Amino acid sequence: MNPDGNKRLTAAVGVLLIAPVLVEIATVLLGVRTFMSWHVFVGLALIPLVVLKLATTGWRFVRYYTRSRAYVAEGPPQTAMRLLAPFFVVATVVLFGSGVAMGLLHGHGLEIASRLHGPASVIWLVLLGLHVLVYLRRALRSTADDVLQADRTAVRGKTARRYALATAVVCGLVIGGALVPAQHRWINIRHDHHGREGQSAARNSPFSQEQSQRPQFSTTGNAIPMAAVWTRRIEPP
Repeated sequence: MNPDGNKRLTAAVGVLLIAPVLVEIATVLLGVRTFMSWHVFVGLALIPLVVLKLATTGWRFVRYYTRSRAYVAEGPPQTAMRLLAPFFVVATVVLFGSGVAMGLLHGHGLEIASRLHGPASVIWLVLLGLHVLVYLRRALRSTADDVLQADRTAVRGKTARRYALATAVVCGLVIGGALVPAQHRWINIRHDHHGREGQSAARNSPFSQEQSQRPQFSTTGNAIPMAAVWTRRIEPP
């Protein structure tokens, strides 16, 4: 893929990501437990677009550092963004990987995934905000140039870029829709997690509430309250 085409595809993917990411943020702000089904659906639908974004940026990275003339001529990204890029990639992989894992794993694996997902989402949103501030205007301009019919600076591969974007969007909707019947795995995570913790605490407790309320029995078979037992023990014969 030529550098200009890669740049335009990367920009278009970034623009397409804005709306669903805002929906994800809204589900968190309005109460993720209430809107968990939407949070899961949109998160799963984002995966193909995110993979495409990582692929286009990764392609530019590889081509630039393998000294491709066309990509070297384009120059490197801004220094600050180059330094933040590895953290952004790691946060992206951890965020979406842990989100998917929370619907597949159980026990200790589920606990690790749930602990990673929250911090990863905060880091990812901060880095995404910086990314948007730096590249949004350029991305909108580049995307508009690729979409407008009267484009004076047409770049080779326009049809292929459109197919790539459409495929990512359709695949995302298919993935999100196909996993709707399995959304209970994400929706019931908190309830199941607390239920297991309560059962574990009850098993590990030396005396459960049921045991503390259980009456003590004398040799005659009559129930004697615990307080009466201790009273009899301290009374003189």
